[in-house]
Amino acid sequence: MKKIISWNVASIRARMDLLKQMLTEQNPDIVFLQEIKIQEEQFPFFDLLSLGYHAVISGQKAWNGVAILSKEPLSFVSSSLSGFEDQARFVEAQLSNGTSLISVYVPNGQAPANNPFDTSRLEYKLKWMKALYNYLSGKENFIVGGDFNVIYKDEDVYNPELFTDSALMVAPVRTAFKELLSLPIENPLRDFNLDKPFYTFWDFQGGAWQKNHGIFLDYIFLSEPFFEKKIIKADVLKEYRSCPKPSDHAPIIVEFE
Repeated sequence: MKKIISWNVASIRARMDLLKQMLTEQNPDIVFLQEIKIQEEQFPFFDLLSLGYHAVISGQKAWNGVAILSKEPLSFVSSSLSGFEDQARFVEAQLSNGTSLISVYVPNGQAPANNPFDTSRLEYKLKWMKALYNYLSGKENFIVGGDFNVIYKDEDVYNPELFTDSALMVAPVRTAFKELLSLPIENPLRDFNLDKPFYTFWDFQGGAWQKNHGIFLDYIFLSEPFFEKKIIKADVLKEYRSCPKPSDHAPIIVEFE
């Protein structure tokens, strides 16, 4: 395994041509996908297999949905965190060497526009993040990729003052994410991009891409068995954000020597 990519595609139907392009150009070994917005019976398993990728998914009609693609055959493990079967935000598979691969789409948590004082979505998000932390605490050999929907530090967004009350960066969410980072994991995208603005998401509205009004939301985490491997690249593949019909997220990549 040399190359890992994670990408919130914001609908695999809408992004299938671009996904095929990315797979062909980048030739990753593992791909984590989020917001596939499709049920299992509609998922393009055969199209992806023709490109050399096996897939497991946790799907949901029109919303959410996560998937894992791999050149190596996968053994399915789980389609949800325990107690959170209502939303397709977690899928786990295993490689033949015992490495667990986990694709996650952390809840946004923002209150509905018509009821801004409703905290139920934020509470769900915090419980979900705690469940993920507890689950990973019991594992030793894993890779997690996904959209974490957290602005962990002020420099992770183009203008933090605009997001002060957002469910992406309120204190309890940042604390929950800090707890995740306290696990014995490596965070290569942050480690490789300490000295520059680093964003993975640009909203479709307000010319955010053109103005570089971005947010750092997407991560790939590596557990201890990977600490000895030399990472030669950990970056965002911005070229796929500027393609026709892009997702509002760009793929992120971690590449080993």
